[in-house]
Amino acid sequence: MWMRGSRLWHTNMKLFINASLPTSSAAMKRVNVLFDRQIIKISQDDITSEEEPQVIDLKGKILLPGAIDAHSHLLGAKKGFATGFLKATKSAIKGGWTTLAELSYHAEEPIFESYNLSDVIKKTEGVSHTDLAFWAHVDVNDYPYYAESAQELWNKGVVGIILMTPSPNPNVDALSFTEIMDLFMDIYESDTEFAFQGYDVDTHTGYTFQSQRDGIKKILRRMQENPIHIPRVSSYETIEFINSISKRSDISFAMNMADLMHLLEPELFPARWETDFLQFQTELWDLLKANKIYLLSNSSCEIDCEDELFRGNPAEIMEYSYLWVLSELWKKRKVPLATCLKMLSENPAKRLGIYPQKGCLEAGSDADFVIYDPNLQSTVNGPNGNKVELTGEITEVWLKGELQTDDCPAQGEFVPRINSPKRRHNHHTWI
Repeated sequence: MWMRGSRLWHTNMKLFINASLPTSSAAMKRVNVLFDRQIIKISQDDITSEEEPQVIDLKGKILLPGAIDAHSHLLGAKKGFATGFLKATKSAIKGGWTTLAELSYHAEEPIFESYNLSDVIKKTEGVSHTDLAFWAHVDVNDYPYYAESAQELWNKGVVGIILMTPSPNPNVDALSFTEIMDLFMDIYESDTEFAFQGYDVDTHTGYTFQSQRDGIKKILRRMQENPIHIPRVSSYETIEFINSISKRSDISFAMNMADLMHLLEPELFPARWETDFLQFQTELWDLLKANKIYLLSNSSCEIDCEDELFRGNPAEIMEYSYLWVLSELWKKRKVPLATCLKMLSENPAKRLGIYPQKGCLEAGSDADFVIYDPNLQSTVNGPNGNKVELTGEITEVWLKGELQTDDCPAQGEFVPRINSPKRRHNHHTWI
C-alpha cells in the first residue's frame, strides 16, 4: 500500500507482455510494460518485480497513450449535471480519451476564484469517467482584483485562463481588448497561459474568418511572454497565419475533429459550421503530413449554442474520433503514427502543462493506455446515424492502471498543471 495525498491506495501490479510500441519511425518495437497506477518500467527484455504482477499478453497489439482533449465544454446548468457528465465522459473513455480539459464556455457557475475550482473538483468526483483538468475565467467586474484571482487559480493548478470576446455565457462578461491588455500586464511575470476565442468586436459586427483573424492579431499585439492558445480555427488562412508567426510568438491552435472528418469524407461527415477547408484540401493535407497541425479537439458540448464560434460537437463523437484518426489518417492515408499521436496526446498534454504525467508512455507517466488491434474492422455510428467502416479496433482502454469496462464506476480525478506550457520548455516540439 502507498499514500497519495491524503488517500490510501492498494498497489495492483500488472505486466503487459508482447506489446507493440510505436517509435519515432514507422517501425514498432516489441516491449514489456510493468505498471500499477503509473508506468514503472518499459523494456524489450524480461521484467522482474518484487511483487508478483498480473501478466497480460497483448499478443502484438499496439500500445498507445490515452488521448487528451484540450478543451471540452461539458459544464453547463446545475440541474441534471451528474447524469449528463457521466454520459459524456463515458463516451470519451470508451473511445480512448482518458483526459479532458474543461474549458466551460457555458458553465452556470464559472471558475472565477479558487473556491470555485474546489467546488467543481468536488462536484465532478464520482461522475467523471475521465481524468479532468480545468481552465478558469476572470470576472472583469471584480476589477482590479480579477488579475490576483487569475494568478491564484494558476498557482492552484488550472491549465489556463479563458478570454472570450464576445462571451456566449451570460454568467461571464466579455473582456474588451483593453481589459485583456491590462490583465496581460498585471501577471506578465508568470507563465500563465491564455485561451482566446472570439473576434475583433471593435471593427466587425459578427464572426467571420477575417474578424477572428483580426482578433487574434489584436491579442498578439497586446500579449507579453505568455502562451496563447486558440481553441478552434476554421479557416486555412488563419492556420497559415498562426504557423507563420509561431516561431516568434508562443501561440498554438486546435483544429476541430469534425472539421477534419468533413474535409476528408464530406459525405459521411456533414459540416457542423462554416469552414473554408474544402477550398484548401491539398494545402491542409500537406500541413497534416508535415506535422503542422498542432492538436485536434472534439470540442464536445452538450449545449446547443446559437453563436457559431462557440458551438461544439455532441459528446458521442469521442466514441470513434481516436479510432477514426488511426484508421483514416495513419492506416489509410499514411500520415505517420507519431504525428497522429502528437496531435491527439503529446501536444495537448504539453500545452496544458500536464506532460509527461499525461501524453506519453514513459516510466513515471500515468498508466493511461489504449490497446489497438490493426487487424480487426470496426463499424461505428456516424453523426447522422450512418454506419462508418473503420480499419482496426480499440479493444481496451486503461485509466491509471485500471481496465475500463462498461460497468466500471467513474474513476476520473482532477489533474493539476505540473509545469509550464511554454513550448520553449518542451524539448520535443511540433515545430
